[in-house]
Amino acid sequence: MVSSGNKKIRARGTSRPELFKQVLNLQIDMQAMKNFRTIGMLLVFCCSLLSFLSPTTKPTRMHRWVVQPTSTLKVTGKTNVNKFTCQIQTYCGADTLILQDGGHQPPRFLKGNVWLEATGFDCGNAIMTKDFHKTIQSKSYPHIEISFVSLERFPSYSCRNEFIKTNMIISMAGAAKAFEMDCVIEAESSGVFHLIGSRCFQFSDFALEAPSKMFGMIKVDETLDVSFHLVMRSS
Repeated sequence: MVSSGNKKIRARGTSRPELFKQVLNLQIDMQAMKNFRTIGMLLVFCCSLLSFLSPTTKPTRMHRWVVQPTSTLKVTGKTNVNKFTCQIQTYCGADTLILQDGGHQPPRFLKGNVWLEATGFDCGNAIMTKDFHKTIQSKSYPHIEISFVSLERFPSYSCRNEFIKTNMIISMAGAAKAFEMDCVIEAESSGVFHLIGSRCFQFSDFALEAPSKMFGMIKVDETLDVSFHLVMRSS
């Protein structure tokens, strides 16, 4: 019995370290699995968060807008006697605007120049027309350039009036100045749409002097209201 008991005791004695080692290894494996599971959940959470925060990149698209002959430019001012209006009633150019839309930036014009003939201004009165041409130096600078730079957003081409901010550069009489202008876009079912904008300017914005007549008795106000109405067709 003793010998057999000793054998049992010896057998149990030799198995305890191995059993302890197995239990320890099992605990380590379970802890490692927990750590891996936690790391995996953190990675999934981070990836989900990044995909949620990162804006989706829109595909880049090019839009071509062909300026139509019915486009106009109008300048309205006043003197200490009355008001006057000078306008270009017919567009004689062949400009096409190219607008890039897409990505994370607002729509930008790759080609946004519209050229208007300064000599085409008509004030409804021969003397006033001559004086206005002299003031804007139409002989030395026969063109007025409206260079569109960017839009606040891409228009929806809705039949309703859509208000949108436009960044542009206006060049006249050898001077150029950047402006932000509030514009209205209205589309027709025929595919033609209208881009209309207006803004008050000073003669001094383009290094010009407000004219005066009759030995200074008739003076033109420094402020002018300039409005354009571009009729365009998408192509």
